[in-house]
Amino acid sequence: MSKSDRTTDKNSHRESSSLLLVEGPCDRMVVDALLKAKGISRRFDIEECHGITKLKEAFKVRLKSTNTLKRLWVMADADTDCSRIWQALRNVLTDNGKYAINSKSQLPECGAIYQSSDKPGIEVGIWIMPDNHSPGMTENFISAITHRDDTLIGPASEIVNKLDENRHSYPGIFRHCHKPKAEILTWLAWQDEPGCSLAIAIEGKQLDLASNLCDAFTEWLVRLQPNESLL
Repeated sequence: MSKSDRTTDKNSHRESSSLLLVEGPCDRMVVDALLKAKGISRRFDIEECHGITKLKEAFKVRLKSTNTLKRLWVMADADTDCSRIWQALRNVLTDNGKYAINSKSQLPECGAIYQSSDKPGIEVGIWIMPDNHSPGMTENFISAITHRDDTLIGPASEIVNKLDENRHSYPGIFRHCHKPKAEILTWLAWQDEPGCSLAIAIEGKQLDLASNLCDAFTEWLVRLQPNESLL
């Protein structure tokens, strides 16, 4: 693992006892910007796994950690099927044998948190973007927390949908699976500061950070903080 793949507590030279696994840099950026916008200092590490396959591998390995790791959170994209991703992550826990989880259990809307039967053991949290039951990814989460009176997200979605539906006329167009990314990037391109990053949009309050979905995700994240700090 390269140094760029792992973020450590800025106030310490040692690794934190809490780790969040994410698929890629966009996920890391959204987490950092969201916590900053809410005035919360991140005190856990983030590891970019570069896709769901490597994330599942890292999840298995980290669960067997014998170092100082006490909390291990996993944030993955549902893509086209949330239940499929949930089953894959749930299987990692059942195969580990230290977590009381039914093979048919559903993922809670507020995200899952499980305790190990070992004492002490690694506490595990799981969140599947965007909302633990819908298909999609982090960009869908962003779309879902735009302000209700936002006048740009609707037209951006409509235009991208039309392009996607007539993709045969546009050689080199984005892949269908990346449509949510195209929608959010179009939305960002139409802001008063065209082309600003998601981090700037989040920190600039261009999103509804008090929405139920945003609050639920933030509360799930904050439980990863060492010593179970509260909001």
